[in-house]
Amino acid sequence: MRMKQIVELAKVNMIYANPQMIEKRRNKETKKGKASKVSAYMYLLGQNVLLFVMFLFLFGFMFSSIDLAQYPGMFTTFIATIILMALLQGFYLIFNLFYDSKDLAHYLPLPFKASEIFIAKVSVLIFMLLPYLVPVLILLVLLGIDAGKPLLLVLPGSIGSFLLIMAVVLAFSILLVHLITKFPLFENHKQGVITALYSLSSIGMVVSVYFLSNRATASMDTVGEVIPDMSVIPFLDVFHRIFLEPDNAAWFGILGWILVLAILSLIVFKVVVPSFYQAEQTTSVKPSSSSKKQAKNKNRGVAAQSTSSINQTLVKYNFGIIQDGTLMMQFLSSKLLLPLVVIGPTLFSGPELAMVPTLFWPVFLFSGLIYAFLTLNAVSIVGVIISLDRENFLYLKSLPFSMEQYLRQKFLFAFSIELILPAILAISLIVFFQVPLLFGVLFLMGLVVGTFVLSHYYFVRDYRLLDLEWQNLTELFTRGAGTWIQVISIFITVFFGVLAVVAVSLILLALPPLGQLVFSIAVVLIPLIVSAVVLFRYKKTFWKQFKE
Repeated sequence: MRMKQIVELAKVNMIYANPQMIEKRRNKETKKGKASKVSAYMYLLGQNVLLFVMFLFLFGFMFSSIDLAQYPGMFTTFIATIILMALLQGFYLIFNLFYDSKDLAHYLPLPFKASEIFIAKVSVLIFMLLPYLVPVLILLVLLGIDAGKPLLLVLPGSIGSFLLIMAVVLAFSILLVHLITKFPLFENHKQGVITALYSLSSIGMVVSVYFLSNRATASMDTVGEVIPDMSVIPFLDVFHRIFLEPDNAAWFGILGWILVLAILSLIVFKVVVPSFYQAEQTTSVKPSSSSKKQAKNKNRGVAAQSTSSINQTLVKYNFGIIQDGTLMMQFLSSKLLLPLVVIGPTLFSGPELAMVPTLFWPVFLFSGLIYAFLTLNAVSIVGVIISLDRENFLYLKSLPFSMEQYLRQKFLFAFSIELILPAILAISLIVFFQVPLLFGVLFLMGLVVGTFVLSHYYFVRDYRLLDLEWQNLTELFTRGAGTWIQVISIFITVFFGVLAVVAVSLILLALPPLGQLVFSIAVVLIPLIVSAVVLFRYKKTFWKQFKE
């Protein structure tokens, strides 16, 4: 085995595994007008080491307050959650490394062995997954310490158990991605399936981190108290028992893990490794030919279709142009991560919403409007939906059908996409916290109105700053304002929104019954009237220009 060649291959594959970070770095270099002195792979190396250290201290602090020896259920649940988090992140890395890197044509004429190429890719995969799995090592070390074992004995046992878990997760991830790429659904709708899985990965990562931090925080608040344990997860409990009571059953459990690793490794090396380049050729060639065919059909037949048929075609077309991993990541983070981070702690530690007096009904409509501002910004689908057309926009503009109809269809599509996820999250929270029906309906009403008005703003903004020659989505996201200005605007919105809700609540409490009624009606009517005026203005200044 030639280590020098493997190291060089690993450097290249590290770049393949992180295309978005490399693209972001190149954009910074372009803006500065000079190349960075740090090589691309060293930049990625440093970023991953930083993530590793951050996770090490973060999860170490979170888990240190829990006596893991007394809570086997909590221990196994944490392990399972971390493994799930690694599996979700692993899909993105494995697909980029093994199936989407398109490096076969470059390696074939070079003197590399297939084993060297595979080892280099797996080495990068291990390195990139290590930060997401290091919490498992922390749990194992803390469990040994809580069990009263000497640290010199705890470390070797923890490291050995961690390596066993990591090897099983790695082999299972490779096999899982391989099986997914073999499904006919994947072969026929590659981009759509990848987008869906990336979206699932993002949601899963957010939920996993939120769950771990929430459980750990709850344990910190009850230090010294006995709290209910979770259900013990079979097959994972062997790692708890091996530290506390290493009996025959525990050792047989460890042997079971080793047997699973052996079976998975055999399948990977006998089935996956010989065929992963073949799969890469299939997935890279097939979509390209189909996408060309779709482009030809789209450009050839749109003008001849009926209105209803055109609408159906445009919906499919719009679904196609938003199926981008970067766009989906940004979309999901703004729709899920930001609201959970901002309002999650308040909801879980705040007052019982089911017990809120009826006089606060206008606060909920007002809160729905603020929630819309929180989830919708320049980094959104409706804010780039026109520019995503690229050269197709000019072509569609030349077709013999109404441009107003085309843009309205595109707007309604983007508005629906922007609304559906916040609405689902809002309804879930309303049901979970048993919010009274009136309050829930008013909140959703505010959310719909706010999203509709803001969608108009960002849609018109996209048309005003139209860019059909963009190279990456970052260029579209940062039009008109830098990233920091957008971040500051979000925090200003949150600050003044919370301030306004508190102010409205205090005024309602201070007023007599008649004053409360008048003030409540004003609080509801003023935002609705402002929204109506804004929409009327867009009708006269924006939509009117497309009238035939």
